[in-house]
Amino acid sequence: MVQILWKSSEPHSPAKDHDLVELRLVDLGETMKSRYLVREIHAFWSASGQQIEWKGYKDHRFGTPQEAHLSFVTRKAVIANAGFEHTTVLD
Repeated sequence: MVQILWKSSEPHSPAKDHDLVELRLVDLGETMKSRYLVREIHAFWSASGQQIEWKGYKDHRFGTPQEAHLSFVTRKAVIANAGFEHTTVLD
């Protein structure tokens, strides 16, 4: 599951700068003890440079899909409350 949260109401405009946060919930496979990963990636779209500038990321690992999903939903709510209220869902 991947969702990108934006502050801008026009997040896909290449002519405007945008702050964004990408949230990922990843199943790492059965060989990992902490099998599920929630990754929060902070970035900035630079209209002048026509590129994404990565600011950093945070990883949180979980043993069950329920724990990972709860963390994903909680992180998304915190980020939305910080002004990133527009969402793009990727498959």
